[in-house]
Amino acid sequence: MTNDVHVFDNVLDPASHEGTWAYLDTPGWQHGAYSDVHPDAPRYGYRHFAGYSASAAEQRTPESILEELRRNCPPFHRLWLGLVDRYMPGQQLGRCYANRMAPGIGGGLHRDSDNPNHLTVIYYPNLTWSPRDAGETLFYDDAEREAVKAVAPHPNRLVVFRGTIPHVARPISALAGTDRITLMFKTIGRAA
Repeated sequence: MTNDVHVFDNVLDPASHEGTWAYLDTPGWQHGAYSDVHPDAPRYGYRHFAGYSASAAEQRTPESILEELRRNCPPFHRLWLGLVDRYMPGQQLGRCYANRMAPGIGGGLHRDSDNPNHLTVIYYPNLTWSPRDAGETLFYDDAEREAVKAVAPHPNRLVVFRGTIPHVARPISALAGTDRITLMFKTIGRAA
């Protein structure tokens, strides 16, 4: 399974990386996102840019989702086009959003999809990171009993994996001095 988690470093040129961080590190975040069904699960900030928002049963087409991203956030539309060509040819965009977790807030163990053709793409836009900051994404075996891979949120790093893989965002340390921000692209399988 760990072979299904692909990590790429130095994905964007320095100016694009800094621009992505600057775009995300602004006001406009909503609060209330969660990745655990437990009623007391921690809530965190999110920004929805395009795609499915409540259910995969929504009447959406890949073309309308891509157009929504182009309208709502031209920089991330351009980013998506570059990423899909280079790292996941033929995939179609299902959703684009960002999460913002304050120090000490983490996610719950979850799977993003029940379809093995769906991919999750996480971009880490933070400008700095140290191992003391924590905030890793942990990937678990199918039984959800054992962590099998940890991906550190290095600046300008991209991780691509099957949405069926159980994973969790660990909290960033209170000593880090920043929030854990991630930009997500969810795919809905290969284009015909």
